[in-house]
Amino acid sequence: MVIRPARGLSIRTKLLLVAVALLLIPWMGYQYVREMKSFLLQGQEKALSLTARAVSTVLHDRPEFFNPDTGASKLIGEPNDLFAYPLPNYVRLDGKLDDWGESLDQATLYDGSKGLLCGPDYEPDSLFFRQLIGYRGPYLYTVFEVTDDVLILRDPKIRRLDNSDHVRVVIQDPARPVKRYLMTARQPGRMSVYLMDSNWQEPLTGDPNYDIAAEFLPTKNGYVVEIRVPRYIVASQTRIGFMVADVDDDLTREVDVVLNASQNLNKEPLARLLIHSPEIAKILRGLNRPVARIWVLDNQQQVRAVVGRLSREPETNLTANSLRDQLRALYDRALHGIYNLILETPSGEIRDLSANVSHRNDEIFTKALSGSPQTARRPSLDQTTEILMAAHPVWFGDEVLGVVVVEQSSNEVLFPRRQVLENVISVTLLVLIIVTGALLVFASRITLRIRRLRNAAEQAIGIDGRVRTDRITAEAGSGDEIGDLSRSVSGMLGRLSQYTRYLEGLPDTLAHELNNPLNVVNSSLENLQEELPQTQQSKYMERAKNGIVRLRSILTSLTEAANLEEAMKTESPEEFDLVHLVSSYVEGYQLSYPDRAFKLDVRAAPLRISGTPDHIAQMLDKLADNAVDFGTTGTPILVRLDKQHGLARLSVINEGAVLPEDMGDRLFDPMVSIGKKNARRSRLGLGLYVVRLIAEFHRGKVEATNRTDIPGAMFTVSLPLTTST
Repeated sequence: MVIRPARGLSIRTKLLLVAVALLLIPWMGYQYVREMKSFLLQGQEKALSLTARAVSTVLHDRPEFFNPDTGASKLIGEPNDLFAYPLPNYVRLDGKLDDWGESLDQATLYDGSKGLLCGPDYEPDSLFFRQLIGYRGPYLYTVFEVTDDVLILRDPKIRRLDNSDHVRVVIQDPARPVKRYLMTARQPGRMSVYLMDSNWQEPLTGDPNYDIAAEFLPTKNGYVVEIRVPRYIVASQTRIGFMVADVDDDLTREVDVVLNASQNLNKEPLARLLIHSPEIAKILRGLNRPVARIWVLDNQQQVRAVVGRLSREPETNLTANSLRDQLRALYDRALHGIYNLILETPSGEIRDLSANVSHRNDEIFTKALSGSPQTARRPSLDQTTEILMAAHPVWFGDEVLGVVVVEQSSNEVLFPRRQVLENVISVTLLVLIIVTGALLVFASRITLRIRRLRNAAEQAIGIDGRVRTDRITAEAGSGDEIGDLSRSVSGMLGRLSQYTRYLEGLPDTLAHELNNPLNVVNSSLENLQEELPQTQQSKYMERAKNGIVRLRSILTSLTEAANLEEAMKTESPEEFDLVHLVSSYVEGYQLSYPDRAFKLDVRAAPLRISGTPDHIAQMLDKLADNAVDFGTTGTPILVRLDKQHGLARLSVINEGAVLPEDMGDRLFDPMVSIGKKNARRSRLGLGLYVVRLIAEFHRGKVEATNRTDIPGAMFTVSLPLTTST
């Protein structure tokens, strides 16, 4: 019986499904992090509320902060901003620094590390300066303490005004054109101030400007310039810039270096000039946060100060030096598409309210001015993110002076959340790849060992069911369950081998044990016929003799099949002509079976093969005997010889019963017979088995098919021809 394997999943596929089940772990983590978003936003709101409360606490009972004369203008906290500090007294324009007092400690040094317009030969030691901006009453004051190795004064004979060391001031009012002022001196004392063109070479008018006053005083290492500007010229929205130009060649009088007191002075926008008290500046600078914006409004909802920004500064991409960093960067780039597919991507730059607005009437401000802290959320102007807001009133006694509002983007929650999820995905995929690979290797190893054990088990038993070896070496030394299975199969094969040897010796034993009783019965019957001659005609005597003949035939068949293989092993093959052998035997069959016609059809001659003629003749006897038993009486039996693909083909064809479709090659297995009631003798299913043994011994094969023209069967033996054929 052939057991057909059931269709199912392989071990590797099952283990792969188990590995895929590990995806439940990151999925649960992903769901957990998603649920955490609302809690994180609530925590962020509470943190903003605490920040707003802390800022308002700092500003409590400070009415001077909300005074329009001394209060802060809008403070955005950009690195280019210029600061004007309050002066202890009015400054007398004389080039001396004693009336600036301790304010000079706030002076800023400019040595070319900021904006710089110069040639490649510039040396920082040749020109640098310190600058301080202050205010007192209706005036702004600024002082330049310039260190210059070569001092060049103005030559009045030259029309161009940039022919000497000079100071430049740029003022940009949002509602007016840009104004450029140049201060130059022919000698110590008052400097000439001109409104200049964009090239800083020619004045727009021939008359000096008297609104701005400047004083020039040479020093041992350079010079000092003091400038006074009316405050009405520099409004709250005005941008301003200062530059010091240096000329070192008295002949060419070309500008060598232009040092800027702020960045990007040749491009818009210029720097903001922030006018406030040092204490308020210190407070606001201390409140600055990189990813939050703090608004301070008075009780009229006028914006008094703005600190910080909502967007993060762009991160600088550091070059990955180590192999580990490079692999990590490559791994992240490979997973970038997966991240964007399943994760919410926070926006980078946020477009929201400008810090230059002067008034805000949001509902949260109105409620906070009533004296109660508030929290709210609103979308950004570009609708890319959500802005969280927390407001807290600023008190002066029982009066609300203003309100502090802290704003922060929800990206500050989404960025860490996305980073956590990216790490979860990265680690999970990495672990999944490793686990899946390990499981596949493990499954491949197991399947390889199982297949090796299967192949060894299949080779241990031949196609005829005989045990070839009683021990399997594959996996026999393993200490796991597969090794235990191998040893169990080896034990089973050992027991089966012993039983097989017992069965193989059983025919000889039966023949030996039964021959003596049969001889006794046969001699007794012969003696009985001599004593009682009348029994010779008895039908019972005839049946007894036929029974003895059939028993001897059975014993002969059993011993023949059992001893055939051992007999063939001792035979020496020889080369002979198959056509000559078959022809002589077919003639003998005609004499042995006079009631059947044997026909010989030779289509190729000679057909020389290598083997033992006696065994080939024995094989032909079995085929002829089978054709006589199963063929229709009176019909001819055809023996055909031909050659095909280097093989000699011997076919025995008869008319009569057809072969069962489900028998196939099983006809040539031992003890298999389809039987027939009118057979000449009992059949044990060993005749065709002997045919197969002989054919395989001669490196050939035998097959049985039904005839296609008329009912009947055809048995064909294919044997290899010798090279001389």
